[in-house]
Amino acid sequence: MESKYSEISKNIQEEAKKLLSQGKVERIIGFGRGVFTGEITPIFVTEPERAEELLFTPECDMMLAKYLLDYKGSKTGIVAKPCDTRAITVYLAEELIKREDIFIIGINDCEGLEENDACEECGVRNPVVVDLEIGQPREEEIEVEIADELEDMSPEERFEYFQKEFSRCIRCYACREACFVCACDECFVDSNQPQWVGSSIGKRDNFTFHLMRAMHMAGRCINCGACEIACPEGINMRALTKHLYRAARDVFQFEPGLNPEEKTLFATYRLDDSEQGFLD
Repeated sequence: MESKYSEISKNIQEEAKKLLSQGKVERIIGFGRGVFTGEITPIFVTEPERAEELLFTPECDMMLAKYLLDYKGSKTGIVAKPCDTRAITVYLAEELIKREDIFIIGINDCEGLEENDACEECGVRNPVVVDLEIGQPREEEIEVEIADELEDMSPEERFEYFQKEFSRCIRCYACREACFVCACDECFVDSNQPQWVGSSIGKRDNFTFHLMRAMHMAGRCINCGACEIACPEGINMRALTKHLYRAARDVFQFEPGLNPEEKTLFATYRLDDSEQGFLD
């Protein structure tokens, strides 16, 4: 397995050097080791000689797609896991970025990442949109089941469950910062006219933050697990978001991040909508 990741890293470095040398991109967003910690972290490479700093390992768990929003209008290359390409696809569908502005170096046959339970529930192991593929694509489809803790709970049990989970929230907003869906210029929690949620840490404000955020994610979340990895309190963030993911799939036959030409769920309207709710 180590040799596989070494080969992927080598190929990424070679291709990134070519792209930068030929002026096809202004920068490459990828993964490398932090200068002081040595941990895997996002890096931004603008010079061909720095391409050798790019790596790909099972520790590359952060979502890089969100950084593309900082470089609109300039040609940017990005090393993209399959989940990153799904996030990019959502951005393209919502017209938040332009396809001609990005060059996608996609990782084929993703084996999943360390300490990310969401990978076990992912059936997309090749890039959805890509300009340059690294590695051989996985040919066979993967059958996965998305576990749903809320499926058999009554409304009262759900309320009690989330009271317990959200009581541990310290409102650091690491989940928001890690999530590619949270891309608003001003988050509702930062608004003071009107003030949607208070700044205190308490049951009411914690509930308001997490539930309002979840409603913004409905039909857009790709169940990547970035929020859960980022949470310092170990809150089961995906209990709610993957419930919405499953509801979008089962009720509306919609899975986000698979087709850049398909509008996200709440950007469309159908006369035959059953009006069945996400939390029914």
